[in-house]
Amino acid sequence: MTIRRRTLLGAAATAVALPRFAIGQAPMDITTIRSTAKSWIWMAEDYALNGGFFAQAGVKVSANASNRGTNMTALVGPSVDVEWGDPGEAMNAKKENLQFRTIGQTVGKFGSHVVVKKEVLDKLGITEASPWESKIAALKGLRMGNTGPGGAPDNMLRWLSVKGGMDPNKDVRLVSIQGGGPGMVAALGQGVIDGFCLSSPTSDIAVGKFGCAYLFQMVTNPPPEFQNYTYIICNTAVKTLNERREALVRYVTGLALALRSIKNEPEKFKAFAVPFLELDPAIVEQAFKGHASMYYADPRLTEAQFKTNLSFINTANVSSGLDPMPASLTFASMYEPSIAEEAMKRL
Repeated sequence: MTIRRRTLLGAAATAVALPRFAIGQAPMDITTIRSTAKSWIWMAEDYALNGGFFAQAGVKVSANASNRGTNMTALVGPSVDVEWGDPGEAMNAKKENLQFRTIGQTVGKFGSHVVVKKEVLDKLGITEASPWESKIAALKGLRMGNTGPGGAPDNMLRWLSVKGGMDPNKDVRLVSIQGGGPGMVAALGQGVIDGFCLSSPTSDIAVGKFGCAYLFQMVTNPPPEFQNYTYIICNTAVKTLNERREALVRYVTGLALALRSIKNEPEKFKAFAVPFLELDPAIVEQAFKGHASMYYADPRLTEAQFKTNLSFINTANVSSGLDPMPASLTFASMYEPSIAEEAMKRL
């Protein structure tokens, strides 16, 4: 599914001078893929596209959504240059010897939230302000929706179960739901699930309109381990890295420009995000307050964040009956930091 895009016009978008390297150069094409069309977790790319930041960097981007939980295998074919997802998905693909490298990051909080029907939580006496141990215990016996095995929501529900001393294969019923946000809300309304783990605006819609409450709002009130957590990264095939390096640098430069604007011009970002996500006026302030602070200031990658991601995915994998990541999986074997480093030099 190709994402419908709006062009964000106005003095703020057009008055910014082009980076020197892009002046007089024809734009280069980049095709990307992610799981869903519209979500806060993908907004850095959407803002870069609609706000003119990719154009400033000299790259023309075609962004696509698959409605699948994982998309790493799309990098095998010739039609996708960049895949967006979470580090756990990428690490599992690396374990299977998929030839790719991670070239950038945008989100520094675990942006998929855990919501549960409020009537269920009320019976247990649980609110979002309850101790995290009690909140995890509330998951026991519930039917919790996720985007499928190996996806970040599934991994988070598994991690929480293990952290709470439960077996996610027995004590919590993990239900794979297709169709992105609309599919998750439909399953909730039909009584197929008691709650789910997914990003906003779906989580905010469930709270605002479908009788749910936040168990874990992972941006503003996460477990301690997720105060600083790389959640969304972009990956490219090694072949693409070798053959289209300049296009990738331009692409990440556009992301860096967008991230800088999100940090320094929050009202401009809000003016884009609210209509782009088609947010109900009733949830606008809650949604923006809960997500505007989730983005990194720039796309550069660090080894410390890699280690945090590795610990998380190993916990989730072991609970799924999978082996831990091999010792050969290192920051150097998976990440290519030079693309983002070069992009930052071009700002």
